[in-house]
Amino acid sequence: MSDLYKLPTYDLKEKVAIVTGSTRGIGHAIACGFAAAGACVVIVGTKPDVCARTQKEFEEKGYNCLGISANMGDVSSIENLIDKVVERFGKIDILVNNAGIGGKEAPILNISPDEWDETLNINLKGLYFCSKAVAAHMKKQGTGGRIINMASAAGILAPRYVSVYGSSKAAVIHLTKIMANEWARYNINVNTIAPGYIATDMTKDVMADEKNADAVLKKIALRRFGDTDDVVGTALFLATEASKYVTGVLIPVDGGMTIN
Repeated sequence: MSDLYKLPTYDLKEKVAIVTGSTRGIGHAIACGFAAAGACVVIVGTKPDVCARTQKEFEEKGYNCLGISANMGDVSSIENLIDKVVERFGKIDILVNNAGIGGKEAPILNISPDEWDETLNINLKGLYFCSKAVAAHMKKQGTGGRIINMASAAGILAPRYVSVYGSSKAAVIHLTKIMANEWARYNINVNTIAPGYIATDMTKDVMADEKNADAVLKKIALRRFGDTDDVVGTALFLATEASKYVTGVLIPVDGGMTIN
C-alpha cells in the first residue's frame, strides 16, 4: 500500500517558525505544537521577561526555541525581530501572525480615531509589514515557506459592537488572498485561520457571564467553546507538507459558528 499512497506527515524538523503573540493563548499553543513537531520556534511577545520565561519553559520540555520581544505595531521593531532570527538561524520557514488585540467593544458612534488606530496598527499594519519582511527573506532563500494569518469569526460574521476588531480581521482575510496571489511565484503559501470562541484572556469575560455564554453557545453547532489546542491541528496542517497545494484559503475553527 505504501507504493500506492504516501501519507503526508506533520513533521517540522529543521524548520524555523516565528509565532507572534506566543507567550499565551492560541499563539502559545501553536508554538508548543510546532516545537513538539520538531521546529525551532521563535517565541514573540511584547515583554522581554515574559519571552525569557516562556523560552525557559519550552527548553525545560526539551524544545528548541528562542524568545524575542517585539512591538508588532512598530515597523522598525518588526524588522529588528526578523534580522535577529535570520542572524541566529540563517533562515525562516514559517510565520504565524497571531499577535493581536481585541480593542474597544462599543457602538460605532462611540469609537474614537485613536481607538481605531490602536487596533488596526497591531491587527493589520503589524501583520502586513511582518509578512512583508518575512516574505522578502523567503524569496531570497529560494526555498519557499508558509505564512499563516490569524483572523477571527468576527471577520466573517457581523456582530455588534466589534466594528474595529471585526474590520481588522475581515481585512486580514482579504489580505491573505492578495499575499497568496503575489507570493505563489516564490513558493510561499499564505492561508488564514479564523478561530471562533476559544477559551483565552480575550474571551474569558463572555464565558464567565452565564447569560452571555448561553447565548453564544446557541450559535455554535458543536455547543461548546473551543480550547487553544483545537486550533493547533489546523496550524500544523498549514505549516507542513500536508498542505503543500493549499494557498489563499480561509479555514474557520469555530465549532460551526459561521455555518449560517
